[in-house]
Amino acid sequence: MSFLVGQTVGDYEIVDILGRGGMGRVFRVRNLISHRIDAMKVVLPDLESDPALADRFLREIQVHASLNHPNIARLNTALRLEGRLVMILEYVQGVSLDERLRRGPVGLREAVDIIIQVLSALSYAHACGIIHRDLKPANIIVTPTGQVKLTDFGIAHAAGAPKLTRTGLALGSLYYVSPEQVRTEPVDARSDLYSLGVTFYELVTGKRPIDGASEYSIMNAHLTHIPVAPASLNTEIPAEISAIILKALAKDAKDRFQSAHEFQSELLFFGATPVSGLAAHDAQVPHAAPAIDPAQLAKVEAKLVPLVGPVATRLVARAARRHSSLADLCRSIAENIPENRERAAFLRSCEANIQPVRTNTASAMGAPAVPSNSGAANPQLLDPTVLAAVRQKLATYIGPIAGMVVTRAAKRARNQRELYETVAAEIGSAKDREAFLASLAR
Repeated sequence: MSFLVGQTVGDYEIVDILGRGGMGRVFRVRNLISHRIDAMKVVLPDLESDPALADRFLREIQVHASLNHPNIARLNTALRLEGRLVMILEYVQGVSLDERLRRGPVGLREAVDIIIQVLSALSYAHACGIIHRDLKPANIIVTPTGQVKLTDFGIAHAAGAPKLTRTGLALGSLYYVSPEQVRTEPVDARSDLYSLGVTFYELVTGKRPIDGASEYSIMNAHLTHIPVAPASLNTEIPAEISAIILKALAKDAKDRFQSAHEFQSELLFFGATPVSGLAAHDAQVPHAAPAIDPAQLAKVEAKLVPLVGPVATRLVARAARRHSSLADLCRSIAENIPENRERAAFLRSCEANIQPVRTNTASAMGAPAVPSNSGAANPQLLDPTVLAAVRQKLATYIGPIAGMVVTRAAKRARNQRELYETVAAEIGSAKDREAFLASLAR
């Protein structure tokens, strides 16, 4: 069967072609019954001659269909049409990072935001036991509203490099494969983090960290070449961000971030804090004066952390800039909770339990009140001894980055209470956050 623009295939009219790959083609199609626009991926007929490869794709299609996350393009269904495997996917209207990079590097704020969203998708997928294995700019789409969608989850493009990408061997595109993929070793979640590190490097510098004139030289570079620090190519990149990217690119998987959650936690400090070169993206987001009681925001965050992890802090802060109604804010945030049941429970708890609050913020969250030191209106007046104590106590919960977190918070805090509550928000567990605040009140 041929698949041509204008042709009707089953209940779908082929509108145009979206892309071609080693394993097939992707079309924009219109369902003749619902009139919904979808993406149709048609896998090439090579599968018929390789039953093992066909079985693997079918298993991965079934797993992909079970994924439900706002940053993962949804697989609606799959079917066979005259021996051809056809996948019907969510049509994502936006621009791939591959296309975006043709215009040059992405602004740092925007790049950090994109990577944080991809890590949210990876954290969810890895928790489900799924490794992407083909993570690259072409498979990351950014919608007009700034939402990131990760595509081609678990569907490898096996025909691009015959000896590298056959089933059972390393999968993915040469510039983005991990060293263990090059060595055809088993891969785990850290392989995806390496590929994302390559993408992150390219986003902020406009250059790939790994390159070469031939397949062999590219593969060898993944194994032996130590990339130049991104900060040396773009002076607007803070040294901390440069170090984060290089850690993701470590040759040995044990030297990288060990999970998407760990990678994301490092970036969250920069995703919410102004740094050099980040103003352009912020100008695109309306910054209305906060209209919701900070105590209510803290309670929303406390309910959100168990469902999405430390990214809750950033989600609440962003939503608070866009919404003046607590109900609207909760509905917006709920879109980031992947499980339908948990999403519904979160919305019910918001509606039932978050009421106007007139008490101390920490007490409203069920945590001990902390000293106010209301006279310290200038952050420079915060006692260095107090800051040192806060750093030491916070390090127990978030590790060595506590020093950086406290230093940044101290520059913005108007008094001790605000400092304590700001740094406490970086602790993912509500129970640990309560214990931290209690220790400061002693």
